[in-house]
Amino acid sequence: MNHFSFLNLILVLKSFYIKSKLNTLLLKHVTLLMFIICFALINLIYLTNLFLPVALGSTSTSSILDSKHVNHYFVTSFETNRNMDSQQGVIPQSEVCGDRQDNDLNGLVDENCSVESSSVGIPAVNFNISKTLRIGIVGDIDSNHGLTTQLEIANHYNVQALIIPGDFEYTNGKEVLSNLQSHGFTKQNTDIDVGNHDSGKEVMTWLDDNRTFGQVRFDFSADKLALFNIDANIMFDCTSPQFEILKSQIESSKEWFKFAVVHQPFVTVKSDHPPNGEFDCYDPLFRAGRIDGVLQAHNHNYQRFNIHGLMYGVFGTGTHDTGSSMYPLASDTWQGNDCLKCITGENGITIIDLNLNNMNSKHFVGWFLNMKNQVLDRFESSVG
Repeated sequence: MNHFSFLNLILVLKSFYIKSKLNTLLLKHVTLLMFIICFALINLIYLTNLFLPVALGSTSTSSILDSKHVNHYFVTSFETNRNMDSQQGVIPQSEVCGDRQDNDLNGLVDENCSVESSSVGIPAVNFNISKTLRIGIVGDIDSNHGLTTQLEIANHYNVQALIIPGDFEYTNGKEVLSNLQSHGFTKQNTDIDVGNHDSGKEVMTWLDDNRTFGQVRFDFSADKLALFNIDANIMFDCTSPQFEILKSQIESSKEWFKFAVVHQPFVTVKSDHPPNGEFDCYDPLFRAGRIDGVLQAHNHNYQRFNIHGLMYGVFGTGTHDTGSSMYPLASDTWQGNDCLKCITGENGITIIDLNLNNMNSKHFVGWFLNMKNQVLDRFESSVG
């Protein structure tokens, strides 16, 4: 091989070497570029799965992260933005309930705001206890599973005070009281009026009183609610000591809302039990003393009257008798006054919301709910 051929060979090898280096370098760059593109695509998919469910309000479990991590990331990111807003002079406000705006800039709308008591439909489960006092009424109860269902309904709707207009000791009064207490209805928030199937001694023990009649108040509802139990099993006409005591208590009471509670009813349609006969004695007292309603039982059915602006109701819807065993409704009036709603064959509980918004007026709204949590009656009353 001559010198010239050898030189050409060297040049060819050098050229080949340079091209190989360039190809290797190009391959490395192409590989790096492909890695960057793949990484970008993976991150795009990650971010889409991360933020899209939050933006759409989805609770899908198909995200790469579980909801706990998503919420943590979202809140952390939002707090960072919130701090930046504060640094830039945007000061978060306190949450304003009911305006459906995110006033405090935490990504939520109307959070921790109490729902007002319902004015239509079914009662609201959550409500502002500073503006609403919720009571439940059911009489002629018994120690059975039906009572448990009624107490569970009362718990579901956060009933604050339970009123039993008599007859809780048909079979086992101790079991009834135990069931009440296991559902949070104790002497501190439950009134029991004595019925014809009850022991006066047991009722007095429950009320921590030496009488089966008189005013009942609860510490948690001081100045807001007073109940006046009437014992129609003993003398209670206008000449009786009971009437005089009740008259004095009703007239001197300063509570916002006042209800009379009696087992044997003043007002009822024709059914198994007639009226107690003392309407003319007590009705004027109720009106003079600004009683808001008369809560009765004894007839095992549901009745509601408006007697010249005053609600009289029969709430004997406990489960001592059920379905077709409940008492018949043999008429639809009492002394010419129409029964606004009369129902038999349906057990349930009545819930009444007392509106505490305006000290100068009184307003309440109520519902009768059956054992399936269906509203069978709705009513309201306003007094200026």
